[in-house]
Amino acid sequence: MELDINKLKELDLSNVKIEKIGNWLWLSGATYKIKDNLKGLGFFFSNNKKAWFWNGQNHKTKKAFYKTLEELKTKWGVENVIL
Repeated sequence: MELDINKLKELDLSNVKIEKIGNWLWLSGATYKIKDNLKGLGFFFSNNKKAWFWNGQNHKTKKAFYKTLEELKTKWGVENVIL
């Protein structure tokens, strides 16, 4: 599944932190008001991490289910994304 960056840019991303951790895109912060849009773009919500993620697949995966975002950042590296 391809992420439509242009549609993501159209959203109100003020107070939303966007990070690329490994090959996954993570959004955290003030995302409640855009949650339906994120679902439509193929993002999933991680209740454990309180963040939305996009992994390029049509389904959730449990590969990183028990890891915190900080653990994932340490393992895979993190890059802040500015749109």
